[in-house]
Amino acid sequence: MVIRAGLSVAALAMLSAGGSASTVHEIRFVQSAQVLVWQDDVWVGQGSSIDLTGPGIADAVPFPGSGQLDSVSFDDSTATSRTRLKIASNSAFTIQTTPSNAAPDVEVRILDVGPNARASGQTSDGAAGIVFRQAEKTAQRRGAPETQAIELELSWTGAAPSDLRIMASQ
Repeated sequence: MVIRAGLSVAALAMLSAGGSASTVHEIRFVQSAQVLVWQDDVWVGQGSSIDLTGPGIADAVPFPGSGQLDSVSFDDSTATSRTRLKIASNSAFTIQTTPSNAAPDVEVRILDVGPNARASGQTSDGAAGIVFRQAEKTAQRRGAPETQAIELELSWTGAAPSDLRIMASQ
């Protein structure tokens, strides 16, 4: 009986020695490039491409009696309009429009940088359709998305840009 138990243990030891695995699995989680956008403190959206055209950007045109001290002009082609954007991103991004002679010149100014953000933006070649380029992600430290955002002011003369959008870099 003792010999049979010893043989069983020896057989199990031989079988289990060959059953050990040496395969190592490496798992890597990747998040796609994303931008989060607020326009005039109103949530616009999140994604790799955010379209800013439509009623939001067009409504940014100042109107007489709105409390703003702007010169009143009856010719819409000389009125200066502004809108504020807060953008948080986990990648570089651009603000762009289709280049054409009919597209208005858009100027961009950095107003604020959140406590967990970094701005490395620069205005770019308007002829190529690039209005603003952020060279790196805005999120530099952990925190709420609003604290990882930069605030920009976009201004233009005349009609609102017809196809303004924010594109995350991959």
